[in-house]
Amino acid sequence: MKKQRPPLVPCPHCGTRAIIRSSEQISALVREADYRCDNIDCGHTFVVELAIVRTIVPSAMPRAGVHLPYGNRNLGPKRAKPANDDTRLPANDDGPLTPAASDVSD
Repeated sequence: MKKQRPPLVPCPHCGTRAIIRSSEQISALVREADYRCDNIDCGHTFVVELAIVRTIVPSAMPRAGVHLPYGNRNLGPKRAKPANDDTRLPANDDGPLTPAASDVSD
């Protein structure tokens, strides 16, 4: 079996890759890892939480007590629309533009 590599996580401050210093299994679904920024000028140390959130294909060997919702990430809720998505016409622009009566010359 191929050795798994930990997830690559950049430092949230300088963007340099961070390296796992230690990790701990919190539950069957959650693991916490201590990361340290590889940039010696930054030196930020932070905790990352890796969580299993849903099942895409069910296990052939389910474990008692592990209950995950089913779902495909491509079928999940859509991203929220931005607040400026209002496409309604203003109340005074509901028809084609017509010149005002005073603008029409004889």
